[in-house]
Amino acid sequence: MSIVLWGILALAGGFAVLWWAARSARPVYPPLPAAADLPATPLQRVARWSVVVGALFAAAAAGLVAGKGVEVTFASDPLRIAFMLLLLAILVVVGSATIWLKTQMGREDGALDERDKAILGRASATQAGGILVTLVIWTIGLSEHFHDAGAVPVSYLYLVCWCCIVVHLLGLPVGVLIGYRRG
Repeated sequence: MSIVLWGILALAGGFAVLWWAARSARPVYPPLPAAADLPATPLQRVARWSVVVGALFAAAAAGLVAGKGVEVTFASDPLRIAFMLLLLAILVVVGSATIWLKTQMGREDGALDERDKAILGRASATQAGGILVTLVIWTIGLSEHFHDAGAVPVSYLYLVCWCCIVVHLLGLPVGVLIGYRRG
């Protein structure tokens, strides 16, 4: 199997674990009436935007690597810089949203109710599992692909590192969104 497909599988596996762990850690609430249409909370809006924008930047970075190839992307200065700028954009967008979410948890001004705090407190349970699955899939894929060579090129190690960072950063807002989901 192509190494790019292993990378896609690693990210998909990491996000699948994020979804499952967030769904499992979701607090149980009494069901709302069927006609209840609640507006999105500030936590939901920040989490939604950070996931959407972070996923767009991640898709652009993955598309760059998938389209040009790992070796070409990291050998060419303009491509490598574009890739790193996309990843830094993910860090800025999702990282600042994560910092905002975490600071809201500690505030006592009444901006968050008990449900918000419970969801935010459990949302981070998704991050470790997603990273572990991502690492396992990358390890299997890289060891199978480069078994005969006896070593993994350094450029692939950058991909592993950045995939884990992206999965970790997106884990908290994904956990928040799943925590608010009814049913």
